[in-house]
Amino acid sequence: MAVISSLMRYPVKGLAGQALPAVELAPGQAISGDRAYALRHGTTEFDRDNPVHLSKTKFLALMTHAELAALDVSFADTADVMTLSKDGELMFHGSLENADYVHRLETFMASFIGERAKGAPRLEQAENHMFSDVPEKCLSVVNLASVKALSDHVGAELDPLRFRANIYLANLPAWAERDWEAGQQFSAGNVQLTLMKPIVRCNATNVNLETAEVDQNLPKALQKEFGANLMGIYCTVDTAGTITAGDQFTALC
Repeated sequence: MAVISSLMRYPVKGLAGQALPAVELAPGQAISGDRAYALRHGTTEFDRDNPVHLSKTKFLALMTHAELAALDVSFADTADVMTLSKDGELMFHGSLENADYVHRLETFMASFIGERAKGAPRLEQAENHMFSDVPEKCLSVVNLASVKALSDHVGAELDPLRFRANIYLANLPAWAERDWEAGQQFSAGNVQLTLMKPIVRCNATNVNLETAEVDQNLPKALQKEFGANLMGIYCTVDTAGTITAGDQFTALC
């Protein structure tokens, strides 16, 4: 039976995530603090009072800025206090809710990314808004055995965090998730989830998180060798409750 190996959230879009021992969930919502912030390009327009979903290309993201992986990132429990370091040197520490600290972060990122940022980066957030790759608020789920199968094919040990999932599953056969269809329901802890759709992968997965360099073409490998450029599933939350690492993840009839 599938078991939840680990739980993650990614408070700032494009930056490294935060491991969590457990998460509290509400119907129709994602993990609190997940993709709550994003660093937009200076040329990107975003209305905090009327937020809408925008393509990841409008923000700093691994797909176009592999160097983001060189930043070591940590967060406080509330996900609004962040620390950035590089090669052991502190680059930023402060609250993402404080204007002075936000300005310091934006100044650092402008220097770190340079002209490739398409104007001075700006940190964005909006009430009840999630800077996800899809418009819906959901959880992403990845099967560790499928990552291992892909690793074996490309001849390199792939860090599962390349796929930036919220839930990583163990004790499941490789590619078992491809047999599930939209609408399939699951129990995880005391929460019920519903499969929304499979996850199409982008070039962000090509970035080696240790070297911050592009070293693979995983979308091509998935498409050519495994029949579809898919890794993982998106699920929506149906019922309130708690999911804890180690909980069973069960497909319901």
